[in-house]
Amino acid sequence: MRAAGAALLAWLACCTALSAHKYSTRVVRTKYGPLRGIVVHAHPPVEAYLGVPYATPPTGSLRYMPPVTPSQWRATRLADAAGAACPQAPPPAAPRDDALLLHPRARLRQLERLLPLLVNQSEDCLYVNLYVPVSGGEGAVDSGGLPCVVFVHGESYEWSAGTAYDGTALAAHGNVIVVTINFRLGVLGFLKTGAKGSAQGNFGLMDLVAGLHWLRENLPAFGGDPQRVTLMGHGTGAALANFLSVSPVARELLRRVILLSGSGLSSWALQREPLTIKRKVAEQTGCHGDLLEDDLAPCLRNKPLAELLAVRLDPPRFLPGFAPFVDGTVIVNPSSAPPPSDSSRLGAGAAAVATAAGHELADFPHRELLFGLTTTESYLEFNAQDMEFGFNESRRDRILRTFVRNAYYYHLNEIYSTLKNEYTDWDKPVQNPLSVRDATLEVLSDGRTAAPLIRLGYLHALRGGTTFFTHFHHLSSDKDYPQRPGSVHGEELPYYLGAPLSPQPHFQHNFTLQDQRVAKICVHFLANFVRYGNPNDPSATPPPSPLLGESPRLGPDELPYWDTYDTINQLYMEISNKPEVRSHYRGHKMSLWLSLIPQLHRPGPEMPDAAMRHHHFQDDNANYYEGAVRPQSTSRLHVPHVVNAEGGGQGVRSTAPPRPPAPRPPAPAAPASTECPPNTTSAPAHPDDALLRRLASSHYQSYTAALTVTIAVGCFLLLLNVLIFAGIYHQRGSRPRRSKDDSNEGGSSSSSDNYDGKLDYEIRTFSGKGFGFECKSAHVPRAPGSKFDLRALSDCGEPTFGEYSCYDEKHRAARRSLPDVSVGGALDAGSVVCIDTQKPDIQKLDDKPDPVGRTSTFEPRVVDSSTQVKFGPGGTDVPAGAAAEGAEGAGGSGAARPGPAAPPPPPGIMKKRVQIQEISV
Repeated sequence: MRAAGAALLAWLACCTALSAHKYSTRVVRTKYGPLRGIVVHAHPPVEAYLGVPYATPPTGSLRYMPPVTPSQWRATRLADAAGAACPQAPPPAAPRDDALLLHPRARLRQLERLLPLLVNQSEDCLYVNLYVPVSGGEGAVDSGGLPCVVFVHGESYEWSAGTAYDGTALAAHGNVIVVTINFRLGVLGFLKTGAKGSAQGNFGLMDLVAGLHWLRENLPAFGGDPQRVTLMGHGTGAALANFLSVSPVARELLRRVILLSGSGLSSWALQREPLTIKRKVAEQTGCHGDLLEDDLAPCLRNKPLAELLAVRLDPPRFLPGFAPFVDGTVIVNPSSAPPPSDSSRLGAGAAAVATAAGHELADFPHRELLFGLTTTESYLEFNAQDMEFGFNESRRDRILRTFVRNAYYYHLNEIYSTLKNEYTDWDKPVQNPLSVRDATLEVLSDGRTAAPLIRLGYLHALRGGTTFFTHFHHLSSDKDYPQRPGSVHGEELPYYLGAPLSPQPHFQHNFTLQDQRVAKICVHFLANFVRYGNPNDPSATPPPSPLLGESPRLGPDELPYWDTYDTINQLYMEISNKPEVRSHYRGHKMSLWLSLIPQLHRPGPEMPDAAMRHHHFQDDNANYYEGAVRPQSTSRLHVPHVVNAEGGGQGVRSTAPPRPPAPRPPAPAAPASTECPPNTTSAPAHPDDALLRRLASSHYQSYTAALTVTIAVGCFLLLLNVLIFAGIYHQRGSRPRRSKDDSNEGGSSSSSDNYDGKLDYEIRTFSGKGFGFECKSAHVPRAPGSKFDLRALSDCGEPTFGEYSCYDEKHRAARRSLPDVSVGGALDAGSVVCIDTQKPDIQKLDDKPDPVGRTSTFEPRVVDSSTQVKFGPGGTDVPAGAAAEGAEGAGGSGAARPGPAAPPPPPGIMKKRVQIQEISV
């Protein structure tokens, strides 16, 4: 009783503070009648229009009916008091000791501030509150009015209200029109009352659509632009905003979407079994009838409101009770394949992700998307004792097993073992209760909220939409978060609404200067996104590539440039006292949820119903779980395809009726991933697509982009080296070749015939005086019929890459007068004996074969950069004596020793001519 009195006093104090403001001097003429608001902020001035009806009260015969347009009025209506909250049953916050067994301390403090604003309840609750800047400002320039942001509250599908959130600070400091809205909740707003095939239900979503229609008609009267409406949701409100962004009845009423800590892909976002909820309501209210054919609405309209609010569903843990469902009108069950145009413009790998389940909830690429997360999204799932002292591994296993059983259908044991192994710190032999608590918070945060929301942003970016991702990392000064692991769910909302900047007494919560700075940053980014579709200022430009060595450009107040989220770099803004751009948020863990888990969660082709037992947990004892669990069915259930989109959730595909055969990909599409997505289609992969997408990015801040640039530079240098090599080869190989003159004929070729069957050759080269190199002579034994190799003959320098011509203009006359080698002669100093291998001039003087059976086949070998000895096929052996005699006659610096005297050749040996050419050193 004392707690209820305190709540009432707080509500009265809030109303008194609002009524203390003076009335506005202007009258706004809406389509349904004139309005006069109040001034709630002086510098800059903001007018509030509170409790404006956007639909007829859904009471009496209008209960469980779609909203109806409001009645008109003639006299000026004072919009100075917020409307009543819709009927609901919020969680208890008193007595305090009992409430601490249900909530953490910080959550309890939040409920104590929020619940007093929900005391005034009525079915006549369909109202909006508008916070309008008076001065207009830059947001109205060249646009026909101020942009508008519509905030859809979260907390739950069953309680809370738009009137509990003040948009004054965001409107004043962001220069945008802020709208908060009430809509039907719980048993009145999300109950399927009609037959199985009807669309009777989702009245809460229909209320939001009616509110957007009202704004489209009346925003110009408040100075707003109806073409620039942004829908912003938090928690369950983000899931509702996601549904409306793709709904055929509301998609044209929006321009941009902001999703904070929630999406339509989460396991708690959609009710998969609305007929089960209908049966429970019928049992507790006494409205009996055919569950599949009868409509419960006529019976429920005659029930008192208290009886309807007393219905308790006790849904499975981590799953919703009253929640939106696929009705075929507001939420349409889409086809199992995306439009062909979406996949045709993408690469092979990206097309596989685009065709995965869940693409339908990201089917708004023409609208900009901003989505955000906190560090610990599952903080509110535990009580104060759990958060302060932790718990053991046994309880962790029960919680994890409960989550897996309620969120999945197939291969439960494998998924449970994978998650347990991944989120266990195996470096510690004994798990600390606090570390076990933190690991449990991580697995629930990632699986229930973070991974589905990131997957939605990934699919939106993959379709070509402009996407921005933020992680709220600031830790407020609130002392009610003992040993908290990072920011928690709901902690970011006051900063986005500008609460630390508000002068209202009921918003003062001991905010520090750092809190105010973070609030300015959040309001700055959010207002820019609402106004331009980009959180940066219009004058801000993307930072240059780090390859240029330039520092990134900063916007006003030294804020970094917030780049878009794409499927390659996956950049996001980490908001704190010093904002910073990062990439790949929890990349390893997100890869687990978005790639590995969906691959495990597959039933297999043509699985019989009897095989479902293989996918279930074998132990069905309640001691293995913590909380209510859904029954494990032995047959494959009909589940809407839209819920198959969740990265960590239910993967049952809907069993659609048979269709005519149509072209389809030869392999099923692989689930989406924040890492490199697998390509299971039969089309050949196009690796260039990914490279081009990386190079087309505005900068290279992620390690993947840096690796790509490094590889590209290396390939360029390699190609440059090849071109240089080819140029040198072409230059040296294209030197003019002179015609080779025939030398005088003579029996100049003879070979030494060793009686042991071997030939001994002595090759000697010479170096002129002062040339800086010296060549050694070598004796190379050779067997008959073997090839001659000169690898060991030269240490006269480096080999060359081209073919030298053994001809020089300088020595034309000397070469013509050169005597036959067999007779002897003199060579110029610095000249060398060369045998041409290209066009050997060989003449057989005798056709008789060699009686010994020898062949003189030699291989060319580069000896020196300026000296080359070649022995062509069929060439003759140069006598060592002739070489020595020529060297001595020329007066060369290196005197050659005469070789052994060669005996006369036996009769019948083939005579060969030797072509002698010379190279000037």
